[in-house]
Amino acid sequence: MGTAISAQMISIAASALCGLLAGLLYDLLRTLRRGGGRALGVICDLAFCLFCTGAMFVTGMVFCAGRPGFWEPCAFLAVFGLYLFGVSPSITPFFGICREKCALFLKKGQKNAK
Repeated sequence: MGTAISAQMISIAASALCGLLAGLLYDLLRTLRRGGGRALGVICDLAFCLFCTGAMFVTGMVFCAGRPGFWEPCAFLAVFGLYLFGVSPSITPFFGICREKCALFLKKGQKNAK
Protein backbone atom coordinates (compact mmCIF):
# COMPACT_ATOMS: atom_id res chain seq x y z
CA MET A 1 0.00 0.00 0.00
CA GLY A 2 1.57 3.28 -1.10
CA THR A 3 0.93 6.92 -0.52
CA ALA A 4 -1.01 8.84 -3.12
CA ILE A 5 0.93 11.50 -5.00
CA SER A 6 -1.73 14.11 -4.23
CA ALA A 7 -1.34 13.46 -0.49
CA GLN A 8 2.43 13.89 -0.79
CA MET A 9 2.00 17.15 -2.70
CA ILE A 10 -0.39 18.47 -0.05
CA SER A 11 2.01 17.56 2.78
CA ILE A 12 4.94 19.21 0.98
CA ALA A 13 2.84 22.34 0.28
CA ALA A 14 1.78 22.48 3.95
CA SER A 15 5.42 22.21 5.02
CA ALA A 16 6.39 24.96 2.58
CA LEU A 17 3.64 27.19 3.98
CA CYS A 18 4.94 26.52 7.50
CA GLY A 19 8.42 27.53 6.29
CA LEU A 20 7.03 30.81 4.97
CA LEU A 21 5.21 31.47 8.25
CA ALA A 22 8.40 30.65 10.15
CA GLY A 23 10.25 33.25 8.08
CA LEU A 24 7.64 35.89 8.85
CA LEU A 25 7.73 35.01 12.54
CA TYR A 26 11.54 35.15 12.51
CA ASP A 27 11.48 38.68 11.07
CA LEU A 28 8.86 39.80 13.56
CA LEU A 29 10.78 38.36 16.50
CA ARG A 30 14.06 39.78 15.19
CA THR A 31 12.53 43.24 15.27
CA LEU A 32 11.35 42.69 18.84
CA ARG A 33 14.78 41.40 19.89
CA ARG A 34 16.50 44.56 18.68
CA GLY A 35 14.40 46.72 20.98
CA GLY A 36 14.51 44.46 24.03
CA GLY A 37 17.13 43.12 26.34
CA ARG A 38 18.70 39.72 26.75
CA ALA A 39 15.65 38.19 28.42
CA LEU A 40 13.40 39.22 25.53
CA GLY A 41 15.90 37.70 23.11
CA VAL A 42 15.75 34.37 24.95
CA ILE A 43 11.94 34.45 24.98
CA CYS A 44 11.84 35.24 21.24
CA ASP A 45 14.26 32.38 20.49
CA LEU A 46 12.17 30.00 22.56
CA ALA A 47 8.97 31.10 20.81
CA PHE A 48 10.58 30.58 17.39
CA CYS A 49 11.87 27.11 18.29
CA LEU A 50 8.50 26.09 19.70
CA PHE A 51 6.72 27.33 16.57
CA CYS A 52 9.04 25.45 14.20
CA THR A 53 8.87 22.25 16.23
CA GLY A 54 5.10 22.50 16.60
CA ALA A 55 4.60 23.29 12.92
CA MET A 56 6.59 20.24 11.83
CA PHE A 57 4.81 18.06 14.40
CA VAL A 58 1.35 19.20 13.32
CA THR A 59 2.26 18.87 9.64
CA GLY A 60 3.51 15.35 10.29
CA MET A 61 0.43 14.33 12.23
CA VAL A 62 -2.20 15.94 10.00
CA PHE A 63 -0.79 15.66 6.50
CA CYS A 64 1.71 12.79 6.72
CA ALA A 65 -0.28 10.17 8.63
CA GLY A 66 1.86 10.55 11.73
CA ARG A 67 5.31 10.41 10.19
CA PRO A 68 6.84 13.11 8.00
CA GLY A 69 9.11 11.84 5.31
CA PHE A 70 12.30 13.33 3.92
CA TRP A 71 10.72 15.92 1.64
CA GLU A 72 8.55 17.73 4.18
CA PRO A 73 11.45 19.07 6.28
CA CYS A 74 13.30 19.81 3.04
CA ALA A 75 10.38 21.92 1.79
CA PHE A 76 10.18 23.70 5.14
CA LEU A 77 13.88 24.55 5.14
CA ALA A 78 13.97 25.48 1.45
CA VAL A 79 11.12 27.97 1.68
CA PHE A 80 12.43 29.32 4.99
CA GLY A 81 15.86 29.85 3.41
CA LEU A 82 14.42 31.42 0.27
CA TYR A 83 12.37 33.75 2.41
CA LEU A 84 15.36 34.80 4.53
CA PHE A 85 17.63 35.49 1.57
CA GLY A 86 15.07 36.68 -0.97
CA VAL A 87 12.16 38.40 0.73
CA SER A 88 13.35 39.25 4.24
CA PRO A 89 15.69 42.14 3.32
CA SER A 90 12.78 44.06 1.81
CA ILE A 91 10.28 43.25 4.58
CA THR A 92 12.44 43.76 7.68
CA PRO A 93 12.37 47.61 7.48
CA PHE A 94 8.56 47.45 7.44
CA PHE A 95 8.55 45.58 10.76
CA GLY A 96 10.94 48.19 12.18
CA ILE A 97 8.60 51.00 11.12
CA CYS A 98 5.65 49.18 12.69
CA ARG A 99 7.60 48.74 15.94
CA GLU A 100 8.41 52.46 16.05
CA LYS A 101 4.78 53.42 15.36
CA CYS A 102 3.56 51.08 18.11
CA ALA A 103 6.09 52.55 20.55
CA LEU A 104 4.87 56.09 19.75
CA PHE A 105 1.26 54.99 20.17
CA LEU A 106 2.02 53.45 23.57
CA LYS A 107 3.89 56.55 24.72
CA LYS A 108 0.92 58.74 23.74
CA GLY A 109 -1.42 56.38 25.59
CA GLN A 110 0.71 56.59 28.72
CA LYS A 111 0.73 60.41 28.57
CA ASN A 112 -3.05 60.50 28.13
CA ALA A 113 -3.56 58.09 31.02
CA LYS A 114 -1.71 60.39 33.45
